[in-house]
Amino acid sequence: MSNNTWDYIIVGAGHNGMTAACTLAMAGKSVLVVEQRFMPGGLSVSHPFVKEAPNHYLSIGAMDDALMAHSPMIDMLNLRQYGYDAVPMSAPYGWMSDDGDTLLLQKSFEKTVEDIRYFSPKDAQTYIDYRGVIDFVMGGLEKVMPYHPAHIPKMELLKMLLPLATDRKMRKQLSRMISISAFEMFSETFESEAMRGLWAYWACMFAPATVQGSGAFIASFGSVHRAGIFRPVGGMSGMIGSMQKCLEAHRGEMRCNSKVDSLLMDEGQANKRVKGVRLVDGQELFAKHAVLANCAPQVALGKLLPASAKDRDFENKIKFIPANSVAVAPFKIDMAVGGPLGYPKAQEKRKKRDDMDVRKTTFMTGTLEDHIVQHKASLRGEQVDFLPPMYFAIMSANDASIAPPGQDVLYVYANVPINPIGGWDACKERYSKQIMASVGRFIGGLDKEIGRIEHTPKDFEEQFGAPNGAYFHVDMIPTRMLMNRPAPGLGGYRTPYQGLYLASAGSHPSGGVCGWAGRLAAETALQDH
Repeated sequence: MSNNTWDYIIVGAGHNGMTAACTLAMAGKSVLVVEQRFMPGGLSVSHPFVKEAPNHYLSIGAMDDALMAHSPMIDMLNLRQYGYDAVPMSAPYGWMSDDGDTLLLQKSFEKTVEDIRYFSPKDAQTYIDYRGVIDFVMGGLEKVMPYHPAHIPKMELLKMLLPLATDRKMRKQLSRMISISAFEMFSETFESEAMRGLWAYWACMFAPATVQGSGAFIASFGSVHRAGIFRPVGGMSGMIGSMQKCLEAHRGEMRCNSKVDSLLMDEGQANKRVKGVRLVDGQELFAKHAVLANCAPQVALGKLLPASAKDRDFENKIKFIPANSVAVAPFKIDMAVGGPLGYPKAQEKRKKRDDMDVRKTTFMTGTLEDHIVQHKASLRGEQVDFLPPMYFAIMSANDASIAPPGQDVLYVYANVPINPIGGWDACKERYSKQIMASVGRFIGGLDKEIGRIEHTPKDFEEQFGAPNGAYFHVDMIPTRMLMNRPAPGLGGYRTPYQGLYLASAGSHPSGGVCGWAGRLAAETALQDH
């Protein structure tokens, strides 16, 4: 390669960009990753963002490895050789009531059923009844993830679909799941506030909970009971760091603080070939074979492509890619704390049932009705007039390496409007106070706060290129999966522009930390060149 030319250029050093880069470098290609922020990882990063707390590693976006740790990806990239390690979680997620009762989703299905039975024997039996279809959906996802969506082996498809041919009950359950919304699904399926509230929060984080087909997210906790949930040691940057070492070991390069201004295209070419990138500082970097975009497809095919390369129909297709399409988006608060955090009320109640350490569980709160009211308020751009449902985790309870002894790191996620009335510049402080007031009902030790960082949906879009604050770039709904992800005609990583491939969470198989979108985009590019 010359000083400004590589075989492949990767735009964005998120986890999918890193798996793409490692795949290409391991194939003997020269690779450059350009990242707009000061460090790799994107929304899969942990870092001491609070200046006064240099040993507290905060995670702005992703926190868990629910899909990669038990997939072939780890061995394909030899990540353990480069330092990857993860902590298995026995009770990764749960729900907490205002008075401290807890429902824990545990690795053990049987123990989870017992926890559900504490709230509702009927819900416990319902959960047992849904075990088959939950395993069917999650097993199918695991089987199709490593494949290009158009090239899933027919025998794999047949094996995956076989249970439906023999199980009428499962067919009926699946049909219902994909034909109604998540809110409707959970309202009809469960009777206890614990189960209804838990699933409602989870669905709001991963899919528009009022959209037809989002009822399928009743299966989304299935991975808890299958291979389990893992938390990378050292935070998400522990995973990204191992990928960076893999890249460097195979002579790949990375440049941080290198934001892409636009894609470079051959002038006057009928095939509309992308040949490189122009950085905001004016540097032009060239790719002999291809550019792989690990940024949102709305960015890669919208902001970065020259206007002259797009027609009206194409621009419309990009404009209507759904991202947090029901106006609900994340507000994140990440906090460094100079003492231990805990759930005193919840732990005291839990002691009367078993010896589970609830500090190690990520909790959701609120009732289904709370979520419905909050959703309607978000559509109007309004703040709810009650303490809202929350999602929070004492991150250092499972990984002591990310905080000093006796101190903690807190992760807080709240659902808010994408665009509140008055705008985020005026509303950020007010929402922050309400969120922390809600969290304070459950957590003890917050008075030892050292410092925090906060991100609104606007911050996520401006700092990380997440459209409408959408972590997953494209809503994870049935109509935007497989070859329809991110849009009909744009599935399968290739684009209408020769030399440009989509390699982000907006491509198959999904959002979440799995790395397959990057890996499969790289394999597709290698096949083409």
